[in-house]
Amino acid sequence: MLLSINIPEQELIVNFIQNSLPQTPQLFCIAQYPNGAIYVQTKTGEHTDAEADSLLQFITKGTSGWYALSETPFSTMQQIGQTSLEMELERDYLLIKGITGTNCNLHLLIQLKPYGITKEKYLLAGQKKQFEVSIKGFITSLLALMNTDRAILKNIAKGGIISKNELRDTKAQLLQQNQNYETAIKQFIQLIINKLQDKYSIAIHMSQDFIVSLKHYNLPFEDLEENLEKHIQIELNLALLQDNTEITLTQHHLSSLKNTSALNSINNAENELQLGRHAKTYKLLDRYETAATAAYQKGIAIIGKNIGLHCIPAVTNASITDALNKQSKKIYDLFDKYPKKWPIIRAEFRSIANIVEKENIRRRDTA
Repeated sequence: MLLSINIPEQELIVNFIQNSLPQTPQLFCIAQYPNGAIYVQTKTGEHTDAEADSLLQFITKGTSGWYALSETPFSTMQQIGQTSLEMELERDYLLIKGITGTNCNLHLLIQLKPYGITKEKYLLAGQKKQFEVSIKGFITSLLALMNTDRAILKNIAKGGIISKNELRDTKAQLLQQNQNYETAIKQFIQLIINKLQDKYSIAIHMSQDFIVSLKHYNLPFEDLEENLEKHIQIELNLALLQDNTEITLTQHHLSSLKNTSALNSINNAENELQLGRHAKTYKLLDRYETAATAAYQKGIAIIGKNIGLHCIPAVTNASITDALNKQSKKIYDLFDKYPKKWPIIRAEFRSIANIVEKENIRRRDTA
Protein backbone atom coordinates (compact mmCIF):
# COMPACT_ATOMS: atom_id res chain seq x y z
CA MET A 1 0.00 0.00 0.00
CA LEU A 2 1.45 3.37 -1.06
CA LEU A 3 1.83 6.20 1.42
CA SER A 4 -0.14 9.30 0.52
CA ILE A 5 3.04 11.23 -0.37
CA ASN A 6 3.81 8.68 -3.11
CA ILE A 7 0.42 9.11 -4.80
CA PRO A 8 0.10 11.91 -7.42
CA GLU A 9 -1.47 14.92 -5.76
CA GLN A 10 -4.24 15.25 -8.33
CA GLU A 11 -5.27 11.61 -7.72
CA LEU A 12 -5.17 12.05 -3.94
CA ILE A 13 -7.32 15.20 -4.12
CA VAL A 14 -9.93 13.49 -6.32
CA ASN A 15 -10.13 10.52 -3.94
CA PHE A 16 -10.44 12.81 -0.92
CA ILE A 17 -13.28 14.89 -2.39
CA GLN A 18 -15.05 11.79 -3.74
CA ASN A 19 -15.07 10.22 -0.26
CA SER A 20 -15.90 13.44 1.63
CA LEU A 21 -18.53 15.06 -0.59
CA PRO A 22 -21.07 12.62 -2.04
CA GLN A 23 -22.92 15.43 -3.86
CA THR A 24 -20.18 15.74 -6.54
CA PRO A 25 -21.28 13.97 -9.76
CA GLN A 26 -18.19 15.12 -11.67
CA LEU A 27 -14.81 16.57 -10.81
CA PHE A 28 -11.61 17.32 -12.68
CA CYS A 29 -8.25 17.98 -11.00
CA ILE A 30 -5.86 19.60 -13.49
CA ALA A 31 -2.12 19.39 -12.74
CA GLN A 32 0.03 21.89 -14.69
CA TYR A 33 3.79 21.21 -14.59
CA PRO A 34 6.64 23.68 -15.30
CA ASN A 35 7.66 21.77 -18.47
CA GLY A 36 4.20 22.46 -19.97
CA ALA A 37 2.74 19.02 -19.32
CA ILE A 38 -0.89 18.91 -18.19
CA TYR A 39 -2.60 15.94 -16.57
CA VAL A 40 -6.31 15.74 -15.71
CA GLN A 41 -7.55 13.34 -13.02
CA THR A 42 -11.23 12.34 -12.65
CA LYS A 43 -13.13 9.86 -10.50
CA THR A 44 -12.51 7.16 -13.11
CA GLY A 45 -8.85 7.87 -13.80
CA GLU A 46 -6.85 10.11 -16.12
CA HIS A 47 -8.93 12.21 -18.53
CA THR A 48 -7.49 12.53 -22.06
CA ASP A 49 -10.44 13.77 -24.14
CA ALA A 50 -10.01 17.54 -23.65
CA GLU A 51 -7.92 19.32 -26.30
CA ALA A 52 -4.63 20.62 -24.90
CA ASP A 53 -4.94 24.13 -26.43
CA SER A 54 -8.47 24.80 -25.14
CA LEU A 55 -7.57 23.36 -21.73
CA LEU A 56 -4.46 25.58 -21.46
CA GLN A 57 -6.48 28.64 -22.50
CA PHE A 58 -9.16 27.82 -19.92
CA ILE A 59 -6.76 27.53 -16.97
CA THR A 60 -4.70 30.53 -18.14
CA LYS A 61 -7.48 33.03 -18.85
CA GLY A 62 -10.28 31.70 -16.67
CA THR A 63 -10.83 32.96 -13.17
CA SER A 64 -11.91 31.11 -10.05
CA GLY A 65 -15.70 30.95 -9.87
CA TRP A 66 -18.76 29.09 -11.13
CA TYR A 67 -19.20 27.77 -14.68
CA ALA A 68 -21.66 25.77 -16.73
CA LEU A 69 -20.18 22.62 -18.26
CA SER A 70 -20.64 24.14 -21.71
CA GLU A 71 -18.26 26.97 -20.72
CA THR A 72 -15.42 24.52 -20.02
CA PRO A 73 -13.15 22.48 -22.32
CA PHE A 74 -14.77 19.27 -21.02
CA SER A 75 -17.92 19.71 -23.13
CA THR A 76 -18.39 20.01 -26.88
CA MET A 77 -22.04 21.07 -26.51
CA GLN A 78 -23.15 24.67 -26.87
CA GLN A 79 -26.13 26.08 -24.95
CA ILE A 80 -28.40 27.91 -27.43
CA GLY A 81 -31.30 30.21 -26.64
CA GLN A 82 -30.78 30.39 -22.87
CA THR A 83 -31.45 33.54 -20.89
CA SER A 84 -28.78 34.96 -18.61
CA LEU A 85 -30.75 33.71 -15.58
CA GLU A 86 -30.98 30.18 -17.01
CA MET A 87 -27.28 30.21 -17.76
CA GLU A 88 -26.48 31.39 -14.24
CA LEU A 89 -28.57 28.57 -12.73
CA GLU A 90 -26.69 26.04 -14.90
CA ARG A 91 -23.37 27.19 -13.43
CA ASP A 92 -22.83 24.38 -10.94
CA TYR A 93 -19.12 23.72 -11.67
CA LEU A 94 -16.77 25.45 -9.22
CA LEU A 95 -13.32 26.32 -10.57
CA ILE A 96 -10.60 26.84 -7.94
CA LYS A 97 -7.36 28.00 -9.58
CA GLY A 98 -3.77 28.16 -8.55
CA ILE A 99 -3.46 25.68 -5.69
CA THR A 100 0.26 25.23 -5.13
CA GLY A 101 1.34 21.58 -5.24
CA THR A 102 4.75 20.07 -4.58
CA ASN A 103 6.02 20.40 -8.16
CA CYS A 104 2.98 21.66 -10.10
CA ASN A 105 0.05 24.06 -10.02
CA LEU A 106 -3.33 22.47 -9.39
CA HIS A 107 -6.70 23.66 -10.69
CA LEU A 108 -9.91 22.03 -9.44
CA LEU A 109 -13.18 21.96 -11.41
CA ILE A 110 -15.90 20.30 -9.34
CA GLN A 111 -19.62 19.92 -9.99
CA LEU A 112 -21.72 20.44 -6.85
CA LYS A 113 -25.38 19.61 -6.38
CA PRO A 114 -27.81 20.41 -3.54
CA TYR A 115 -27.78 17.77 -0.81
CA GLY A 116 -29.93 16.58 2.08
CA ILE A 117 -33.39 15.11 2.55
CA THR A 118 -35.26 17.81 0.60
CA LYS A 119 -33.12 18.34 -2.50
CA GLU A 120 -33.52 21.50 -4.55
CA LYS A 121 -32.48 21.59 -8.20
CA TYR A 122 -29.97 24.42 -7.84
CA LEU A 123 -27.52 25.59 -5.19
CA LEU A 124 -28.28 28.87 -3.44
CA ALA A 125 -25.74 31.70 -3.49
CA GLY A 126 -24.96 31.22 0.20
CA GLN A 127 -24.34 27.49 -0.27
CA LYS A 128 -22.02 28.21 -3.20
CA LYS A 129 -19.97 30.61 -1.07
CA GLN A 130 -19.69 28.03 1.74
CA PHE A 131 -18.45 25.42 -0.71
CA GLU A 132 -15.86 27.82 -2.19
CA VAL A 133 -14.34 28.54 1.22
CA SER A 134 -14.60 25.03 2.67
CA ILE A 135 -13.29 23.04 -0.32
CA LYS A 136 -10.27 25.29 -0.79
CA GLY A 137 -9.57 24.99 2.94
CA PHE A 138 -9.86 21.19 2.77
CA ILE A 139 -7.42 20.92 -0.14
CA THR A 140 -4.92 23.37 1.38
CA SER A 141 -4.97 21.41 4.65
CA LEU A 142 -4.58 18.09 2.80
CA LEU A 143 -1.53 19.31 0.86
CA ALA A 144 -0.02 20.76 4.05
CA LEU A 145 -0.41 17.34 5.70
CA MET A 146 1.35 15.69 2.75
CA ASN A 147 4.26 18.12 3.02
CA THR A 148 4.49 17.43 6.74
CA ASP A 149 4.47 13.66 6.10
CA ARG A 150 7.17 14.07 3.48
CA ALA A 151 9.38 16.06 5.84
CA ILE A 152 8.88 13.49 8.61
CA LEU A 153 9.87 10.55 6.37
CA LYS A 154 12.92 12.39 5.08
CA ASN A 155 14.08 12.95 8.64
CA ILE A 156 13.53 9.28 9.45
CA ALA A 157 15.51 8.19 6.37
CA LYS A 158 18.41 10.49 7.21
CA GLY A 159 18.57 9.78 10.88
CA GLY A 160 18.33 6.01 10.95
CA ILE A 161 17.80 6.03 14.72
CA ILE A 162 15.36 8.66 15.97
CA SER A 163 16.56 10.55 19.00
CA LYS A 164 14.26 11.43 21.88
CA ASN A 165 13.99 15.00 20.63
CA GLU A 166 13.13 13.85 17.11
CA LEU A 167 10.53 11.45 18.50
CA ARG A 168 9.00 14.27 20.53
CA ASP A 169 8.88 16.51 17.47
CA THR A 170 7.34 13.72 15.39
CA LYS A 171 4.62 13.19 17.97
CA ALA A 172 3.92 16.93 17.98
CA GLN A 173 3.66 16.95 14.18
CA LEU A 174 1.34 13.96 14.19
CA LEU A 175 -0.78 15.66 16.85
CA GLN A 176 -0.97 18.75 14.64
CA GLN A 177 -2.05 16.58 11.70
CA ASN A 178 -4.78 15.09 13.84
CA GLN A 179 -5.94 18.55 14.85
CA ASN A 180 -5.96 19.69 11.20
CA TYR A 181 -8.05 16.67 10.25
CA GLU A 182 -10.42 17.39 13.14
CA THR A 183 -10.78 20.98 11.92
CA ALA A 184 -11.55 19.87 8.37
CA ILE A 185 -14.23 17.43 9.58
CA LYS A 186 -15.75 20.10 11.86
CA GLN A 187 -16.00 22.51 8.92
CA PHE A 188 -17.74 19.84 6.85
CA ILE A 189 -20.23 19.04 9.64
CA GLN A 190 -20.80 22.76 10.26
CA LEU A 191 -22.21 23.08 6.74
CA ILE A 192 -24.85 20.50 7.65
CA ILE A 193 -25.56 22.05 11.05
CA ASN A 194 -25.95 25.55 9.56
CA LYS A 195 -28.59 24.22 7.19
CA LEU A 196 -30.49 22.42 9.97
CA GLN A 197 -30.31 25.49 12.25
CA ASP A 198 -31.92 27.61 9.55
CA LYS A 199 -34.53 24.97 8.82
CA TYR A 200 -35.66 24.48 12.45
CA SER A 201 -34.79 27.95 13.87
CA ILE A 202 -32.86 26.53 16.82
CA ALA A 203 -29.20 26.86 17.87
CA ILE A 204 -27.23 23.61 17.48
CA HIS A 205 -23.87 23.10 19.23
CA MET A 206 -21.29 20.31 19.02
CA SER A 207 -20.06 18.82 22.29
CA GLN A 208 -16.45 17.67 22.64
CA ASP A 209 -17.42 13.99 22.73
CA PHE A 210 -19.39 14.51 19.49
CA ILE A 211 -16.27 15.98 17.82
CA VAL A 212 -14.06 13.16 19.12
CA SER A 213 -16.54 10.53 17.92
CA LEU A 214 -16.56 12.10 14.45
CA LYS A 215 -12.91 11.08 14.03
CA HIS A 216 -13.96 7.45 14.39
CA TYR A 217 -17.22 7.73 12.41
CA ASN A 218 -17.32 4.77 10.00
CA LEU A 219 -20.84 4.98 8.55
CA PRO A 220 -21.57 6.45 5.08
CA PHE A 221 -21.15 10.25 5.15
CA GLU A 222 -23.97 10.63 2.61
CA ASP A 223 -26.38 9.34 5.29
CA LEU A 224 -25.05 11.62 8.03
CA GLU A 225 -27.27 14.66 7.35
CA GLU A 226 -30.48 12.60 7.17
CA ASN A 227 -29.53 10.76 10.38
CA LEU A 228 -28.66 13.99 12.24
CA GLU A 229 -31.93 15.57 11.15
CA LYS A 230 -33.92 12.66 12.61
CA HIS A 231 -32.05 12.98 15.91
CA ILE A 232 -32.62 16.76 15.91
CA GLN A 233 -36.35 16.26 15.33
CA ILE A 234 -36.43 14.13 18.49
CA GLU A 235 -34.36 16.65 20.47
CA LEU A 236 -36.57 19.47 19.21
CA ASN A 237 -39.62 17.78 20.72
CA LEU A 238 -37.84 17.60 24.08
CA ALA A 239 -36.53 21.18 23.82
CA LEU A 240 -39.98 22.62 23.13
CA LEU A 241 -41.37 20.95 26.24
CA GLN A 242 -38.60 22.48 28.36
CA ASP A 243 -38.73 25.87 26.59
CA ASN A 244 -35.13 25.49 25.36
CA THR A 245 -33.79 27.28 22.29
CA GLU A 246 -30.56 25.28 21.97
CA ILE A 247 -29.57 21.69 21.21
CA THR A 248 -26.17 20.15 21.96
CA LEU A 249 -25.07 17.21 19.83
CA THR A 250 -23.37 14.32 21.67
CA GLN A 251 -21.82 11.08 20.49
CA HIS A 252 -25.11 9.17 20.57
CA HIS A 253 -26.47 11.48 17.86
CA LEU A 254 -24.09 9.71 15.45
CA SER A 255 -25.85 6.38 15.98
CA SER A 256 -27.77 5.36 12.89
CA LEU A 257 -31.55 5.51 13.04
CA LYS A 258 -31.65 4.55 9.37
CA ASN A 259 -30.20 1.10 9.98
CA THR A 260 -32.72 0.38 12.73
CA SER A 261 -35.61 1.45 10.51
CA ALA A 262 -34.30 -0.56 7.59
CA LEU A 263 -33.90 -3.68 9.73
CA ASN A 264 -37.40 -3.29 11.11
CA SER A 265 -38.77 -2.87 7.59
CA ILE A 266 -37.06 -6.06 6.45
CA ASN A 267 -38.31 -7.97 9.46
CA ASN A 268 -41.82 -6.58 8.99
CA ALA A 269 -41.88 -7.53 5.32
CA GLU A 270 -40.79 -11.08 6.13
CA ASN A 271 -43.20 -11.46 9.02
CA GLU A 272 -46.32 -9.85 7.53
CA LEU A 273 -47.06 -13.01 5.55
CA GLN A 274 -47.19 -15.10 8.71
CA LEU A 275 -48.42 -12.49 11.20
CA GLY A 276 -51.79 -11.90 9.56
CA ARG A 277 -54.01 -9.74 11.79
CA HIS A 278 -51.09 -9.26 14.23
CA ALA A 279 -48.93 -7.44 11.63
CA LYS A 280 -50.10 -3.93 12.61
CA THR A 281 -49.42 -4.61 16.31
CA TYR A 282 -45.99 -6.04 15.47
CA LYS A 283 -45.06 -2.80 13.66
CA LEU A 284 -46.39 -0.74 16.55
CA LEU A 285 -44.15 -2.61 19.04
CA ASP A 286 -41.16 -2.16 16.71
CA ARG A 287 -41.81 1.58 16.59
CA TYR A 288 -42.04 1.88 20.38
CA GLU A 289 -38.91 -0.26 20.84
CA THR A 290 -36.92 2.02 18.49
CA ALA A 291 -38.08 5.12 20.40
CA ALA A 292 -37.36 3.47 23.76
CA THR A 293 -33.84 2.56 22.56
CA ALA A 294 -33.13 6.21 21.68
CA ALA A 295 -34.38 7.34 25.12
CA TYR A 296 -32.47 4.57 26.89
CA GLN A 297 -29.18 5.63 25.25
CA LYS A 298 -29.66 9.09 26.79
CA GLY A 299 -30.46 7.72 30.24
CA ILE A 300 -34.03 9.01 30.03
CA ALA A 301 -36.81 7.19 31.88
CA ILE A 302 -38.72 4.73 29.71
CA ILE A 303 -42.21 6.21 30.17
CA GLY A 304 -44.99 6.98 27.72
CA LYS A 305 -44.21 10.68 27.37
CA ASN A 306 -40.54 10.08 26.54
CA ILE A 307 -41.28 7.23 24.14
CA GLY A 308 -43.80 9.47 22.36
CA LEU A 309 -41.26 12.28 22.00
CA HIS A 310 -38.71 9.88 20.49
CA CYS A 311 -41.13 8.48 17.91
CA ILE A 312 -40.79 9.85 14.37
CA PRO A 313 -43.12 11.65 14.03
CA ALA A 314 -43.77 12.33 17.72
CA VAL A 315 -46.97 11.08 19.38
CA THR A 316 -48.67 11.84 22.70
CA ASN A 317 -48.62 9.71 25.81
CA ALA A 318 -52.42 9.43 25.58
CA SER A 319 -52.26 8.00 22.06
CA ILE A 320 -49.72 5.40 23.21
CA THR A 321 -51.94 4.37 26.14
CA ASP A 322 -54.97 4.13 23.87
CA ALA A 323 -53.08 2.03 21.30
CA LEU A 324 -51.75 -0.36 23.97
CA ASN A 325 -55.19 -0.86 25.50
CA LYS A 326 -56.78 -1.57 22.12
CA GLN A 327 -54.03 -4.01 21.13
CA SER A 328 -53.56 -5.72 24.54
CA LYS A 329 -54.63 -9.20 23.40
CA LYS A 330 -52.42 -9.12 20.32
CA ILE A 331 -49.48 -7.72 22.31
CA TYR A 332 -49.83 -10.62 24.76
CA ASP A 333 -49.85 -13.09 21.84
CA LEU A 334 -46.78 -11.54 20.21
CA PHE A 335 -44.82 -11.37 23.46
CA ASP A 336 -45.56 -15.04 23.98
CA LYS A 337 -44.60 -15.98 20.42
CA TYR A 338 -41.41 -13.87 20.27
CA PRO A 339 -39.89 -13.95 23.80
CA LYS A 340 -36.60 -12.31 22.70
CA LYS A 341 -38.17 -9.41 20.78
CA TRP A 342 -38.63 -5.84 22.15
CA PRO A 343 -36.38 -6.30 25.23
CA ILE A 344 -36.41 -2.66 26.40
CA ILE A 345 -40.15 -1.99 26.41
CA ARG A 346 -40.74 -5.49 27.72
CA ALA A 347 -38.48 -4.91 30.74
CA GLU A 348 -38.57 -1.12 31.27
CA PHE A 349 -41.92 0.21 30.03
CA ARG A 350 -44.39 -0.19 32.91
CA SER A 351 -47.48 0.43 30.76
CA ILE A 352 -46.60 -2.62 28.64
CA ALA A 353 -46.02 -4.74 31.73
CA ASN A 354 -49.41 -3.70 33.15
CA ILE A 355 -51.45 -4.67 30.10
CA VAL A 356 -49.60 -7.98 29.75
CA GLU A 357 -50.26 -8.75 33.42
CA LYS A 358 -53.96 -7.83 33.09
CA GLU A 359 -54.35 -9.95 29.98
CA ASN A 360 -52.64 -12.86 31.71
CA ILE A 361 -55.11 -12.63 34.64
CA ARG A 362 -58.07 -12.35 32.25
CA ARG A 363 -57.05 -15.46 30.37
CA ARG A 364 -56.40 -17.38 33.55
CA ASP A 365 -59.82 -16.47 34.94
CA THR A 366 -61.62 -17.48 31.76
CA ALA A 367 -59.74 -20.75 31.38
